[in-house]
Amino acid sequence: LLGVSVPVGPGQIKASYGYLKYKAGQNPVVNPALALFGNPELSTKANQFAIGYVHNLSKRTALYATLARVRIKDGQNNPTVFGRVTTGGAPAYLATAGWAPRSSTGYDFGLRHSF
Repeated sequence: LLGVSVPVGPGQIKASYGYLKYKAGQNPVVNPALALFGNPELSTKANQFAIGYVHNLSKRTALYATLARVRIKDGQNNPTVFGRVTTGGAPAYLATAGWAPRSSTGYDFGLRHSF
């Protein structure tokens, strides 16, 4: 994980990048789930990038916004890494195919006030 915060005028630009490598085939005694899923084709990598801005309105109040994107390579359907959609309230195309997304984008924005 790498992160940076850069002051710009009355606010800050913040950015981060994270990387994860999950290697299947670990000791199944430590993690019993790997006894079922510990094969090389379930090894996976994931990375996430996020960027945001915090604008200070006063000493105790700020507006903020952040955008983040995560991408999973070769493991989106690995139940030990991402989980598997199998039942429940999922849309039919997800539940029937056992499909999970390869990437996801999220955002947040709001007003922060410290008391």
